[in-house]
Amino acid sequence: MTADANAGKRSAWGRFTGSWGIALRMARRDVRRHKGRSALIVIMVALPTLLLVFAIVSAATSQVTGPEQIPSRMGNGVASLDYPQGGKVDQPFDPSSSWGSDGARIPVPGWVEGGSAFDNAQAVGSLTKTTAIPYVSESVSTRLGDRRLNLTSFAVDPRPGLKGMVEVTDGRLPQRAGEAMVSQTAESRGLPTTGTLTLRSNGQDVEVDIVGIAKVASGDRGTPDLVVPQPFVKGQGGGGWILLGSEPVRWPEVERLNTHGFLVYSAEVLENPPPTSELSASNREMLASNNDRTSTFIAIGGALLLIITTLLVGPAFAVSAARQRRTLALSASNGATTAQLRHSVLAQAVVLGVIAAVAGSALGVALAWALMRNDRVTQFLGMGGPFELPWVAVALVTLAAMASSVIAALLPARRLGRLDIVGVMKGQNVSPRPSKVVFLVGAALAALGGFWVISLAANQATSAEGGEVKVVAATVALVVGAIMLAPMILVGIARVSSRLPVSLRMATRDAGRQRSRSVPAIAAILAGVAVLTMTLIASGSDNEQGRREYTAQNVPGDAKVFGQGSLSDGMDVEGITTSFAAIHPGLEVSPVGSVNTGDPWMTSNSPPTKPYDARAINVVPPGCTPTRTVSDTEFTISMEESQSNPQPPCQRVGTQGTGNIASIAFTPAAEIVRRLTLLGREDDAQTIAAGGVVVSRPPGTKTLLADGKVTVMTATQTIDPNDQDQPDPAAGLHDIKTVTLPAVEVELSKENVGTLLSRGMLVPTEVAKAQGWPGYIDQLTVHDPSGPITQDLTERLGGAVSDEVYIQTERGYQSPLKWIILVLIGIFSLLLLVITLTSTALTLAEQENDQATLAALGSGRGTRRVMAAAQAFTLCIIGAVLGVAVGIVPGIALAYPLTAQSWNPITGEQINGDPILVFPWLILIGFAIAVPAVSAGLAAAGIRKAPDATHRTA
Repeated sequence: MTADANAGKRSAWGRFTGSWGIALRMARRDVRRHKGRSALIVIMVALPTLLLVFAIVSAATSQVTGPEQIPSRMGNGVASLDYPQGGKVDQPFDPSSSWGSDGARIPVPGWVEGGSAFDNAQAVGSLTKTTAIPYVSESVSTRLGDRRLNLTSFAVDPRPGLKGMVEVTDGRLPQRAGEAMVSQTAESRGLPTTGTLTLRSNGQDVEVDIVGIAKVASGDRGTPDLVVPQPFVKGQGGGGWILLGSEPVRWPEVERLNTHGFLVYSAEVLENPPPTSELSASNREMLASNNDRTSTFIAIGGALLLIITTLLVGPAFAVSAARQRRTLALSASNGATTAQLRHSVLAQAVVLGVIAAVAGSALGVALAWALMRNDRVTQFLGMGGPFELPWVAVALVTLAAMASSVIAALLPARRLGRLDIVGVMKGQNVSPRPSKVVFLVGAALAALGGFWVISLAANQATSAEGGEVKVVAATVALVVGAIMLAPMILVGIARVSSRLPVSLRMATRDAGRQRSRSVPAIAAILAGVAVLTMTLIASGSDNEQGRREYTAQNVPGDAKVFGQGSLSDGMDVEGITTSFAAIHPGLEVSPVGSVNTGDPWMTSNSPPTKPYDARAINVVPPGCTPTRTVSDTEFTISMEESQSNPQPPCQRVGTQGTGNIASIAFTPAAEIVRRLTLLGREDDAQTIAAGGVVVSRPPGTKTLLADGKVTVMTATQTIDPNDQDQPDPAAGLHDIKTVTLPAVEVELSKENVGTLLSRGMLVPTEVAKAQGWPGYIDQLTVHDPSGPITQDLTERLGGAVSDEVYIQTERGYQSPLKWIILVLIGIFSLLLLVITLTSTALTLAEQENDQATLAALGSGRGTRRVMAAAQAFTLCIIGAVLGVAVGIVPGIALAYPLTAQSWNPITGEQINGDPILVFPWLILIGFAIAVPAVSAGLAAAGIRKAPDATHRTA
């Protein structure tokens, strides 16, 4: 009995393997026989797989973490150190992700205060008992013809040996100041590789001899254009050191160097990180959070790929199964079981799915690898690290793509259990009556999914917690529910189509009868239009929020000129004015200055180490004292009030002012009068002429004036950077003075903030000089009395000034999404056309008998073209309308986290409220009509040959 049972089991297994073996062989032959249809399915599966795999590989490659950053940071060194921070450092094993600085750092013996990395190389070498190679990055520029190139110069002496970081590809290493190597990236930008090159650095012209070409490893610092042995500007802070030695820098040594304020990248620690228990609690939490988020993103990407590809290839498998009905009916009549029939359909999905998924993944990896060979492309895409292939993520995506093909074929395969053999053999095949239960379940899923999506999005807008997986699940429920409604909708449309033209009436009734073929096509179109609708609503809402929050920085049509530093330090203001006048006579150029506090933090890259004096100039609001304008210690807020970010009432305008618009500007009185005139305040010109000022008042705040005058305090503040107890800043005030000036107060709004230069107070330069207020010129304003400054004039003015000077014309809010939206519309239009035309072409191929019958009855090519056009238009318009309806819900959901929280651009207060919703109805309606119309035209144009009315094609 046991032997018989085992034989039975082997027999059942044999039947199963035999059925699948025959089905797979038949599938391989069918794929070779119908190459066009097979290629189309492969493309629909492979394309999204390619894009997702490319994104995963590019993201992994662009994240230069762990041992990958060793060549770009230290070459063959044992560690690299960043210029010390203000306090001791708390870092993880890989500090490129995050780190903190708190508490006083231990001074480094022999440290040169205010010195550069080159000045302190010996001190760092003594501290670490290694050879410390200093480096620093600088910004320089050069001119090639009429072009101005902004370059990055990397100052490091590679002669001691930095293998993997700087490698000579042609020529030799630079050996002295005045010599430089050009990187391969700079060579591709057109930089000369031989001869002499004139550079502009810190307002000075420097000539360097190009002695070679280098391949420089790119990292988070980017790929430099030049490699030089010495920096062009002496004594600047920043940069760091590369440690060369025979002993590795282990974790205890890293922690010791952290106490001196150094951020340490150790090759030993990056390659062999210690247990996470060695990290601080905050760094352990950050590491765990990053790992969880990465896993979540991979899961979401795989789920979306599964849904998208399933819907895309659904029409092809549905029509393919419909075309094989007669063959399958013949097999069933000869004794084939339902399982064998289903295997024959699923086998095609297995074969095509494996081919498409593997091809898409391979092409995605190959595309990422090929693009990495081009330095300019990698720099544009941010793929700065060595090529990295995340095998697990790519394998999961490949399996998801394979599964999507099988899932897409499951529905037509399941229908084979209800195959009407006699009806199919007679050429009569109609889908069974749609299930009301399916319709009700679909309606419930769509309603619950839509409600769930919006609720989760609203919670995410006010909470920092995740929930991405729940949002994806809710979106899937919404889409699946909408698709389950499609059969009943098709039947309903067919029933009310009696008043439509004949071609449309036949198309709608055919779609209602052949739902097994129509529903997959509508589902694919629905998914594409829903994604586009969602994207347009989310991007449009975000764009509208940007427009509402945008504040102009100048009068529309005026330009401002600014430089890398203060214009008074390295620029000739009169020379700039003369140059502009030569290009366009009549331009009005006005200098704009700011208060010069004398704080070394504002003028030096190195933090101060000794006590110093800084000037304070603040407006004294009514009811406040001069001391409170520096530090308003009486201002306290509750936890609830902190959410709205209220500002101290006495620190409104000045060097210690808070808020977005609080600084003071010095500009000529004539320029202030012109700006008041633009605001319709001509009568206030007399106040400015009498030595008055203009004060900006944010809406909802108290006035700063008393009896038409404003009180301004000046003082000197002594600051000790070594005092870590953070005493009251006002305690070091001395030489306090106050002055009362006539004033004009203007309430700020989005419309006038640019006219007021986004400053809290405009002071005539003549008044500032009379009061002895120190200032420096930080920009120039340029006004053309004849009209707005054009882009062409802006470019010509920019070409007339030195490389350190930049010019920008105020043109109001410019949407950054215009071209992105156009590209998206183009991509989705092409996608929907492919889906619609594919379904239409396969449907018409199935209707060859009907076409032959019509031809035999005398219908011409025009009639058949109208029918093909009506077929394509009907499927596309139904899917597009449903897609718009479905896409609105996730579009609203995406608008919540994007726009529910914002900031008042004038006061800086946080705004929590309802999201901004923008529905681009004209674009959506035009898209929903234009794409079906185009698909109908293409389908009609595809009808060329007359069908054979005597040959049976089924």
